[in-house]
Amino acid sequence: MRQLLTAILRFLLRHALQFVLFIVILLAGRLLLAEWRAYSAGSEAVAVLRLAADGADSHGAGLAAAATARVDALQTASHTAIAARLAQVQAQLTALRARQQASLFTIPLPDANTLARHAQEEAARRVEIEVLAQEARYLTALQAAISGEDARHTLARLHAEHVGAYAALQNNLQQRRQLEAQHPLAARLPGSDAYAQLSQLEAQGQRLREINLQAYQAWAAQRARTGNAARPAPFAIDKQALSGALAPVQKAIAAGEGQLARNWIGRWRAPVMDVAPTAALLVLSAILLPAAIKAFFYFVLAPLASRLPPLSIARELQVAGNSLPLPPHGESRISAVSHGLLLQPGQQMLIHPEYLQSSPVSTHKRTQWLLDWRLPFTSLAAGMLALTRLHSDEEACVTISASDDPLLEVAVVHLPAGGALVFQPRGLVGLVCDSNQPLAISSHWRLASLHAWLTLQLRFIVFRGPVTLLVRGCRGVRLERAGQGRSISQSATLGFTTDVLYSTLRSETFIPYLRGQQALLNDRFDGEHGVYLYEETPRHGKQPGKASSWFEGFTDAILKVFGI
Repeated sequence: MRQLLTAILRFLLRHALQFVLFIVILLAGRLLLAEWRAYSAGSEAVAVLRLAADGADSHGAGLAAAATARVDALQTASHTAIAARLAQVQAQLTALRARQQASLFTIPLPDANTLARHAQEEAARRVEIEVLAQEARYLTALQAAISGEDARHTLARLHAEHVGAYAALQNNLQQRRQLEAQHPLAARLPGSDAYAQLSQLEAQGQRLREINLQAYQAWAAQRARTGNAARPAPFAIDKQALSGALAPVQKAIAAGEGQLARNWIGRWRAPVMDVAPTAALLVLSAILLPAAIKAFFYFVLAPLASRLPPLSIARELQVAGNSLPLPPHGESRISAVSHGLLLQPGQQMLIHPEYLQSSPVSTHKRTQWLLDWRLPFTSLAAGMLALTRLHSDEEACVTISASDDPLLEVAVVHLPAGGALVFQPRGLVGLVCDSNQPLAISSHWRLASLHAWLTLQLRFIVFRGPVTLLVRGCRGVRLERAGQGRSISQSATLGFTTDVLYSTLRSETFIPYLRGQQALLNDRFDGEHGVYLYEETPRHGKQPGKASSWFEGFTDAILKVFGI
């Protein structure tokens, strides 16, 4: 009953956590989508407004040049010509001020091109109004000067026009206040009559504000000209006023940029875009640099190493390097699931406890912490610690087997007196030697050999006979003669006799090596009487160039440097 309740609670808790996680993911996705849409819309709006402002500036410069040329041509014209042009300008101003933009709040909503066109048309309209207004003011002054009208009369007339425009504007404001007071809710409700009347009054008020401003500017300009003698100063476009016509557009651009600055996508976009090229370069380097290094190793260092003379451990040890006997009938497999060994009096066996399957009860056993106290690091790194030491006063049959792994097999390698075997202790599970003689184990560094550097095996460990090595190998261990040259995978090599000439051979194809499916170099063994030892399916370095973790790969490389 308790297990059932526990299972039900775990089921409910797991799915409750999934439910909460899904809610968080959906809310985060909705927030991200909303931020992105706001940023996209704001970016498009700012881009449209900037395009409209730039187009209006260019359009205004063209209009200013044309207006200047027209006014200069009228400096010596008749009163009738000036009056005709002034009437034409005033008619154009009236048409531009009366022109209404089509509503943008339609169903369906207008696209980006329509919005851009509206913004450009509105900016151009404002610039045209300003240029024509300046031209009209100057023509009015010029007309007054030509007709002999007194400057004070003109100033008074312009002041009266300004007063009338201001009164009309105040009347419009009074009507809007009355309408809002009478219909406070309906005036803000789209679709109602009061809302339509208020919208019409607001549009009319905008035009009246522009007319009032133009009247004031005309009066101020005329007041400034009252000191002139006969004619006004040469006509010139007031660029500051022309820029002021685009003030609403610039204000909208500033508001849009401020909104984009508050959007977190906008805040991060610029820094990300700044470092994106560097990041892309780093990614490209991470992709190409390993391939370039592998190509250099494959096409330069590996062929160079293949042409160098091989290593000869026997020459360094100054031994004959007695070879190991091969299996009968040309067979090379020397391993089995289990082996029975006869332990003679005066001999001792050092073995991993998990490989000791059975032994007579008369044997004496005790623990030996290290294989060889002269090589503590090698013994620890190879796992040869906490060994079981057996010896017997009479002949004893001991059975050894890889009981912890069904794929492992055990081989017995008898190394006679005078024999020497270069061996990697990682494949050693035990040994049998004389009790009265110390183990003959030595290490040899080959720092001047390119073969050793390319394989990262700078140290070779040599076992000397007489000794019997108990060797493990995945799915079997084989012993073969080197002859005129044999090549095997480095990860499979367990050892070779010292009379073997050891060298490296580049792998046959580049693409498998580049993809990490094959090692750069294979071990090559030469020697008429030399033999080498290897396991059939190596687990160590099964996938060249790939490790389950960085730390594991680093550890394997260090152990390989020390010949373990």
